Amino acid sequence: MKLGVLLPHTKLYGGVKRFLELGNIFVEKGHDFYVFTPDGTPPGWFDFKGYVTTFENLQDVSLDALWTTTPEYVPMMHASSAKHKIFYHVRIKEKLDPILKGSDVELFACSSNVYEADLKKYGRKAFKAVGGVTVSHYQPKSDYHVNERPFVVMGYGRLAESVKGTRYVVKACERLYRKGYNIKLLLFDTHVSEKMQQKYRNFKCSCPYEFVLDHPFSRNSELFGRADCFVSAENPKYSGWNNTVAEAMACGLPVVSTKAGTADLLIDGVNGIRSARWVFCFEKHIARLYHDEQLRERLGQAARQHIQQFDWEVVADNILKYLG
Repeated sequence: MKLGVLLPHTKLYGGVKRFLELGNIFVEKGHDFYVFTPDGTPPGWFDFKGYVTTFENLQDVSLDALWTTTPEYVPMMHASSAKHKIFYHVRIKEKLDPILKGSDVELFACSSNVYEADLKKYGRKAFKAVGGVTVSHYQPKSDYHVNERPFVVMGYGRLAESVKGTRYVVKACERLYRKGYNIKLLLFDTHVSEKMQQKYRNFKCSCPYEFVLDHPFSRNSELFGRADCFVSAENPKYSGWNNTVAEAMACGLPVVSTKAGTADLLIDGVNGIRSARWVFCFEKHIARLYHDEQLRERLGQAARQHIQQFDWEVVADNILKYLG
């Protein structure tokens, strides 16, 4: 089959990464995969095996299926000759009425969070293309002992997007440090805009911290392996699938997270800790993991086991079955 996606760019964003990961698997299975963007620039951070070209070339390819996650691109998708025209819903707050009403657009949901929201709001049952992460790319944590070194709390450092909740993780660590906890904050992100660069330059934290920028995506396992736990404070009203939590779980890290994008991933008390989106809640949960090595190990190992059912390989196979 010939498969394609309309994307705004190929920078390191979760919605972009989703299609690059899936695209490589589709190619490995003998299919052609095309990424169409405004400028046709390939990703510099990912070894993509498919084709990257511009929107202008869309009509030159006879596609069996065409996806987009961007509402503004739906008219372009309509105008294509693709047999399956699919909106892959990844952001809960998007208004889909103009997309779904009286159209032949098929609907995919990236998570159960999104599936339930679409069913409730639009009465539309989406196809659950839930996932994922390439589990084999991540080395599971084997040693949960801390000794005398600082306890490392890892979080996603996308400061320019308040919905990611980095400030909650920072404040929780600062409060614990002031109480005498031997703690260190590890944040990471990638430069993708000038706005973000300005945020990084102005960042301050009153506890020991390290902010890793532009770490090679292919070495993410090494980065996650430096942490003792991962904390996600995303806003549940916005997130569909939580990529960073999935990666942390693949590395066997104990995770503390809100409901944002984790309905399929996190079972509270079994393979992670569910948290309300309050600083004192994150502080309490981090302190609990800080003091309990057995809990860290139990949650981390269960997380690694659970995440395997959401491997990109599984997601790709489900999609291919759907397409027939």
